Amino acid sequence: MLPATKGIFDRLTRRGRLMTKRTCDRQGHVVRSGRFLFRTPTAWEYAAAVACGSDPAAQRWLGWQRDSIVAEPARADALRVVPGTGPDWVSPDPQSLDLVMIDVEANRCVGLVSVHTGEDGGPETGGYLAPDYRGRGHGRVLFAAGLTLAHDHLGQPRVRAGAEVGNVASARSLQAAGLVRVAGPPTYRLPDGRVTGAWWFQHDVPRPTRCAGPPATWFPPSPIL
Repeated sequence: MLPATKGIFDRLTRRGRLMTKRTCDRQGHVVRSGRFLFRTPTAWEYAAAVACGSDPAAQRWLGWQRDSIVAEPARADALRVVPGTGPDWVSPDPQSLDLVMIDVEANRCVGLVSVHTGEDGGPETGGYLAPDYRGRGHGRVLFAAGLTLAHDHLGQPRVRAGAEVGNVASARSLQAAGLVRVAGPPTYRLPDGRVTGAWWFQHDVPRPTRCAGPPATWFPPSPIL
């Protein structure tokens, strides 16, 4: 096999292996929900996922630092990434577990959900969708995957989520996923330094479980009953 041909073959077999993976292992997590697959991203998939939230409409609520935002035309290029391709992602956030959201039918990366360190030091979930996947009820699926990751994979009995006051779409999606409004800090500082009013939501389960995937070692240990 010629070297150039071998490179293409390796990428294709990697894609097939990742897209058919159904269980968590030491390399990553997998969550499935209907037509959507959530899993630990490759480096290219992570770039595509970041591009999903880099448009001005999303940044109104996300407020990332400027150097974290993917600008055009790089954004359009990243959104064309084929799921299952690219090298391993070697520099994830040390206090966050991120899953890329893949529309298997459309064969594209369409968002990202994470379980990360929250305002109170405990687990918090959050995420976002590509522009053409918003307003179609997919936010419920996105946040439900975050709850599954926290409760069924990372062994966390409680997970919280925040939304900026006025972000009605996000609040409705969180509640549709099963979270309920709770008290919390009245404001929240976004990564770019902007301080906004905050709504808080929470979800609890009595018996969380842990899977074979990478653990969230930065959270305080939680008992598994």
